[in-house]
Amino acid sequence: METRQEQSINLQLIMLMAARFVLNTGLRFVYPFAPELARGLNVPRQDIYYLITLRNLTGFLSPLFGPLSERYGRRSVLVLGMLIFSAGALMVVLWPYYWILGAALCATGIAKILYDPAMQAYVGEEVPYQRRGRAIAITEYSWSLALIVGVPIVGLIMQQQGWRSPFLWLGIGGIIAAVLLWRTIHSRVEQNKASAKKAAVMNVLRQNPVVIYAALYMILFVAANEMLFIVFGGWMEDSFGLSLTSLGVATAIIGGAELTGETISGWSVDRYGKRPVIIFFGAVTVLCNMLLPVTSTTLAGALATLFVLFLSFEITIVGGIPLMTELVPQARAVVMSIILAAMFAGRTLGSFLGPIVWNSFGFSAAGIIWAAVAGVAILILYRKVKVDA
Repeated sequence: METRQEQSINLQLIMLMAARFVLNTGLRFVYPFAPELARGLNVPRQDIYYLITLRNLTGFLSPLFGPLSERYGRRSVLVLGMLIFSAGALMVVLWPYYWILGAALCATGIAKILYDPAMQAYVGEEVPYQRRGRAIAITEYSWSLALIVGVPIVGLIMQQQGWRSPFLWLGIGGIIAAVLLWRTIHSRVEQNKASAKKAAVMNVLRQNPVVIYAALYMILFVAANEMLFIVFGGWMEDSFGLSLTSLGVATAIIGGAELTGETISGWSVDRYGKRPVIIFFGAVTVLCNMLLPVTSTTLAGALATLFVLFLSFEITIVGGIPLMTELVPQARAVVMSIILAAMFAGRTLGSFLGPIVWNSFGFSAAGIIWAAVAGVAILILYRKVKVDA
C-alpha cells in the first residue's frame, strides 16, 4: 500500500506531466504542420522552418534562467513558464501574422527553459536517485503524449476550425495548468546566497568538466534527431501524399514509439543501470538512422523503422536525465539548465542543417550523416559522462 507521502509525490508527478503535456504539444505540433502553417500565412514552407530555428535559439538563454528556481522557488518558476506559454499562444489568435507566430514560438521556447529545469530539479529533490528513473519517465510521458494525443487533436482542430484555432485551446490549457500547479506543487524557496554563488553557471562548468562533456553529447545526439524530425512533415507529404489527418496519425505513431521508450526507460534504468541502458539504445539509434533510407521505400517500412528509431532515441534521452541530475547534486537546477540549453542548441543546429542536408544530398546520404553525428555523441557519453552514485 502506498504511503501518504508516496501518494502526494505521485499526484505531483501527474500534475507536472499534465502541464508539460500542454507545453510540449505547443512545442511539437509545428513540425508536422509546418506546411499548413505556411499555407495559412501565405509564406514559403522554409520560412516556418526559420521560425522554428529562431525558437530553438531561445534555448541558449537557459543557463540564465536556471538559477531563478533556486532563488524564487520551483513552483513560482513552473507557473511563470506556463503563463508565458499561454500569452504567446493567445497572441497568434488575436494577431495572425508571420512575426507574431515567431514571437509565440519564442514564448514557447522561453516557457520550456523555465519549466523543464525547475521540474527536473524538483523531482531530483523529492525522489531518491535509485528510484528517480521511474519518476523522470512519468514526467517524460508528456513528450510522447504530445504526439500521440496532442498533435492528432491539433490536426483535427486545424482541419475543422482553421490553422489559428489550436493556439486558442493551447492558451486556455496553459492557464488551467498554471492554476493546478500552484495548488499542487510544494513551495520551497531557496535563498542561500552562498549556495547560489556556488551554483553559478561558470563555476559549475569550471569545477565539473563532466558537465561540459554531457552538454556536448546532448548537442550532437539531439541535433542528429532534429535533422530528421524537422523534415519529417515535408518528407511524408512529398513522398506519400498524406493529408493533415493522416499526417497527424503518422506522427502519433512516432509518439507511440516515444511512449514505449519512456516506459522501458522508467523500468530498466533503475534496474540495470543508467549508463549501460542508454549506451546500448544509443547504439540502436545510430543503426536505425543508417537503415532508414533503405527501409523507407514504402510507408509501412518507413513508419516501422521510425518507430524503432524514436523508441531507442527516447530511451537514451529519458534514461540519461536522472544521470544528469546527479552530475552535480548541489547545483541541480543549474546543471539541468545547461543540459536543456545543450538540447536547444542541438535542436537549433539540427533544424538549420536538416533541410540543407536533405535538399543537398538526398535522403540516403542524410541517413548516413544523421548516424555519424549520433555515433560521435554516444562515444562521448561512453568515454566521459559518468557519476559516482
